[in-house]
Amino acid sequence: MARFTFEDRPPKEVVNFFKGKQLTTSFDYREVWQEEHAFGFTVAKATETDVLTSIRDELLKAKQQGIPFPQFKKELGPRLQKLGWWGKKDVVDPLTGEVVTAQLGSPHRLRVIYESNIRSAASAGQWERAQRTKKGLPYFIYELGPSREHRPQHVRWAGTILPVDHDWWTTHFPPNDYGCKCRVRQITRAEAADLGGESTAPETKFVEYRNKRTGEVTSVPEGIGPGWASNPGKVRGENLDNFLAGKLEGVSQNHARIAIHDLVNSFRFEGIFKGEVKGFVPVGVLPQKRMAQLGTQSRVIRFSDYTASKGDDKHPDVKQQDYALVQWLMENGECVEDKKSHLTFIGLKDGKHWKATVKKTQDGKELYLQTLHRIMPDQAERILKRKK
Repeated sequence: MARFTFEDRPPKEVVNFFKGKQLTTSFDYREVWQEEHAFGFTVAKATETDVLTSIRDELLKAKQQGIPFPQFKKELGPRLQKLGWWGKKDVVDPLTGEVVTAQLGSPHRLRVIYESNIRSAASAGQWERAQRTKKGLPYFIYELGPSREHRPQHVRWAGTILPVDHDWWTTHFPPNDYGCKCRVRQITRAEAADLGGESTAPETKFVEYRNKRTGEVTSVPEGIGPGWASNPGKVRGENLDNFLAGKLEGVSQNHARIAIHDLVNSFRFEGIFKGEVKGFVPVGVLPQKRMAQLGTQSRVIRFSDYTASKGDDKHPDVKQQDYALVQWLMENGECVEDKKSHLTFIGLKDGKHWKATVKKTQDGKELYLQTLHRIMPDQAERILKRKK
């Protein structure tokens, strides 16, 4: 059977999608459902943070370095065995209180974890790239992957040609189940014409599925595994679009945090950072407790082209990806009030001290990032003394 491996290093969109996920412990795979997988990284029965972190770290390394499954298994397996997450063990189901015998780590489970996560991240990255290139490559064509056997519905979908933004891709963008190796290829208008032109979207029949874990009853397209009827790349993209449209002021801190992660790594942010685009983009979401300190009406911290140009002059060592630290500093750094309209955040990250300062406009309706840069330990100490 053909196995999935990277031929080259994965595009940055693939890595950024995965890095933006938040650790989400769960006992059963049905506890984290459909669209939630676009925001959370979870492994069933991995209820301890150190276990989940180990799996996530090895997957991230595999994505960044193009590591094939045999090497992934060789490196991760011993780590999980040391943590006691291996083989069959009696565990307590936190939902029912029952003791059940559960399969924890095993070579088979590691393959499922590896292939599901690699394929989902690659799919999300492909979707993001397609949004930038759809003018010249306006169609997707559904293709079968290298599996020895294919699901009958997937065989019927093969060859379907539809516009990139067609609604059918919302639920049918592969992978469409565990072990599914189907894929899409983005093509030009001319190639679509050579292949017979745009298709009529296949009829979608829905079957009722009851999630026995949560009690939720949903309609799932026939041929798609329960929990797979979503398009993670589109979900994350819509989350980002909602954020840019100002619709996320009242949503959870987790969704806002992930929108910021995606934005800082996007071509939209790059345009502001390089001075190619005028205006501003969000770069942070102020936690509720910080809002009270500033007396502001907004949670969103804006990063303007003016701030970018000042940063180039004064702190040329600060790179685009460093602005992801703004959100981390908002949530984890020490906060010092400078005047009534400024908050300064100090934090130690990866052995380096960072400083970010946020300013409130006179009417209190908007927040702007004034500066982000590294500082020396003695500078951090002097600033923190003001807090005391």
